[in-house]
Amino acid sequence: MLLQSIEPLFRIVVVFGDAGFVLPASGGLAAALWAAGDRRAAVAFLAAIAVCGVMATLAKIFSMAFGPPPLHSPSGHAALAAAFFLPLSAIFMRVRERRAGILAAALGVAVAVLVAIGRVVEGAHTAPEAFAGFFIGLAAFGVFLGGAPSRLAIGAPALIVFLAAAVAIHAYMGLSIEVEGPLERIATRLAQLLSL
Repeated sequence: MLLQSIEPLFRIVVVFGDAGFVLPASGGLAAALWAAGDRRAAVAFLAAIAVCGVMATLAKIFSMAFGPPPLHSPSGHAALAAAFFLPLSAIFMRVRERRAGILAAALGVAVAVLVAIGRVVEGAHTAPEAFAGFFIGLAAFGVFLGGAPSRLAIGAPALIVFLAAAVAIHAYMGLSIEVEGPLERIATRLAQLLSL
C-alpha cells in the first residue's frame, strides 16, 4: 500500500537513471570539471560512464540470451544512476565547501539507490536485475575512484548550478533512450547462432 502511494515519486526519480539524462549530463559535468582545471577527474568520470555502458550492454545481452528468468535483463537505469551519482557524490565530497558537499553527496547516493528501488516498484525489473545493475554501476564507480585526484578545484556552487541546469534541460526536453528492444534482438540472434 505504501509503495503504491509513493509510486509517482519513484517515476520521477527513475528518470535520473535514463540514458537520456545520464549521457548528456555526463558530458556537461566532464566539461565543467575540465573547465575548472580538474582534467583527471573529467577523464575518470567519462571513463566510469563508458565502462558502465559497455558492462551493462554486455550483461544485458548475455543475460537475455542465456540468463535465468529472474535475471533476464540487469537494470541499465540502476547501473547508469550508480555510475553517474556515486562519482558525483565523491566529487562533492572533495570540494572546499564541506557542509554543502556532504549534503549533496548524501543526496546523490540516495538518488542512485532510489532509482534501483524504483525500477522494481515500477515492475520494470526484478530485484536481482536491479541489484545486478546497481553492482555494474558500483564497479564503474571504482573506475572513477581509481583515476580521480583526491582534491578538486571546482566548487560546490558550480556543481549545484550544473546539476540544476542538467535537470531543467532534461525536464524541458524529456529525452529518453530505449535500448531494451535492440539488445533483445541481438541476444536472440546470439542465442540462435550459438545453438547451431
